[in-house]
Amino acid sequence: MTAEAIAVGDEVIAHPVRGGYATEVVVPVHTLVAKPDGLDWAAASGLLLTGTAAAHAVTAAEIAEGDTVLVHGAAGGVGLVAVQLAVLRGARVVGTAAETQPELLRDLGVTPVVYGDGLLDRVQEVAPGGIDAALDLAGTDEALEVSLALVADRRRIATIANFDRG
Repeated sequence: MTAEAIAVGDEVIAHPVRGGYATEVVVPVHTLVAKPDGLDWAAASGLLLTGTAAAHAVTAAEIAEGDTVLVHGAAGGVGLVAVQLAVLRGARVVGTAAETQPELLRDLGVTPVVYGDGLLDRVQEVAPGGIDAALDLAGTDEALEVSLALVADRRRIATIANFDRG
């Protein structure tokens, strides 16, 4: 549903919005997205925050066509959106996740790699041409250390969760 197709009384999600806890708010129509019918409000409320975090990370790391991108936490909420955005931009995505998630990631066009001891070696094995950018959506020291070891241009490493590391 486009913003033009939204009518008074439709269930919508708005982002960004001030006063979002109010029973009624006035917002520009371009901030509205129709709430998916199959989702309750609790589930729908996280869509835009998750999507916005993923979009900002992909943009901050300047993901572009032809890049090889490492996404830590690829099977998480933000990660699932980020890998799809990176693939849509024409990037090759290597995604870290638990060993139970490889099929989900493969279905999205991602090369899955299990996180944990030896991650650096496993990533280098599946991406021998190198990693151009990395998204830390997990917030672990491992994610940041592997990203720093593999990405030459530090400006192309984005994190949404590990701000305490210097």
